Amino acid sequence: MSIDRVNTYNEAVSYILEIPRFSAKNTTDDTRSFMGRLGKCDTKTVIHVAGTNGKGSCCAFLNSVYMKMGRKTGLFTSPHLVDIRERIQIDGEMISKEDFLKYTNLIIDSVNEFRDDDSSYHPSFFEFLFFMAFRYFEDRHIDVAIYETGLGGRLDATNSLPRKSICIITEIGMDHMEYLGDSLEQIAGEKAGILMKGVPAVYWSGRKECAEIIKNAADSMSAPCYGVSSENAKVLRTAEKSIDFSYKCGYDNDTIFTVNTYAQYQVYNAILAIRALDLLGIDISSEAVKQGIAQMRWPGRMEEIEKNIFLDGGHNVDGIEAFIQTVTADGCKGKRHLLFSAVTDKQVEIISRMLVECAAFDRISVCELNSQRAKKLTELKMIFEALAGTSAKAYELCVYGDVASAFDKERELIKDGDRLYICGSLYLVGAVKEYIEAKYL
Repeated sequence: MSIDRVNTYNEAVSYILEIPRFSAKNTTDDTRSFMGRLGKCDTKTVIHVAGTNGKGSCCAFLNSVYMKMGRKTGLFTSPHLVDIRERIQIDGEMISKEDFLKYTNLIIDSVNEFRDDDSSYHPSFFEFLFFMAFRYFEDRHIDVAIYETGLGGRLDATNSLPRKSICIITEIGMDHMEYLGDSLEQIAGEKAGILMKGVPAVYWSGRKECAEIIKNAADSMSAPCYGVSSENAKVLRTAEKSIDFSYKCGYDNDTIFTVNTYAQYQVYNAILAIRALDLLGIDISSEAVKQGIAQMRWPGRMEEIEKNIFLDGGHNVDGIEAFIQTVTADGCKGKRHLLFSAVTDKQVEIISRMLVECAAFDRISVCELNSQRAKKLTELKMIFEALAGTSAKAYELCVYGDVASAFDKERELIKDGDRLYICGSLYLVGAVKEYIEAKYL
């Protein structure tokens, strides 16, 4: 049975959002077979990025540098925070609504052609958007394509790319265990599945057990492999909203880079990008590289949306650990407020305990997300009530029924010198950004 084309942008969005209701993940063979019908990959530089934490930021650093170099860049990332078109960008601009409709229909037409009398093939939600991005980038004749994986690597739709210039694996941690395995070694093996025979790779080597898995996988494919860790970055100066650092490799390099955030984890994402650029033959001491690193902005990663109000997408153990490290070094002279929510498939009890035991917050507020995956408000309240006695610092607990009322009240409560942090889920970050745009902008 053929699929009907859609007629408007809104119909296109609705169609894609409905895909999870009638389509499941396809086999690798089916995905690659369908991908083959979409044409060759003619883009000169193709960068593929996997990992648990930091892969979106690493992609954004690369994108920012190449744009500063005057290259035409395509960026495919996930998830989106407010607008589904955020996932597909050229030169920092989201795909237009007209082109979103056009490429939705192009993929629908391709699916209809791919099917035979006995086939019911349909791309999954993520696959559909990836296929749209691929065709859009190829048709626009970009110079550099940067693709971020979804959940894993080996079985990810983006791994059907026919060619790659470099592979990057960012920090690996415990997340999406129901799909990727319940140990770091298993998860690392899935992420290492993006490696391609003979193609150079850069990976975060901070965890020995993960580094060994990735290095062995690279060796088996004759892929030159280069580890990067915190030892490759020397922090020179930390200011209120920026960090200056130098990158240390196998040779002395005194080039000073700046990230315009006080989140130290972005230094580590930046040096992964810098090492990859070095391997791709880019002069990393050039002004374009320095400006590209300094001017990178990635929404929802310690993003200051209003004075002293910060959004961070930390939602797993490693992400929350990095968040806490940043918060406790912020030099806040007043009180710290935290607005928290989460989804059910995360390690909510563990990350809640981390947030309490760091003793950084004077007030912790919880709210329930408008999502089928949301952790129930009653459960969040019980978790933080039970944890109250475990902190070296007493905190006030407040409960809100929805994101809008929570944000309005917490925004009203912060005084000069106070800080409000919002974290726990990218769904929460997106909901707050959407609400702010609707009410305050």
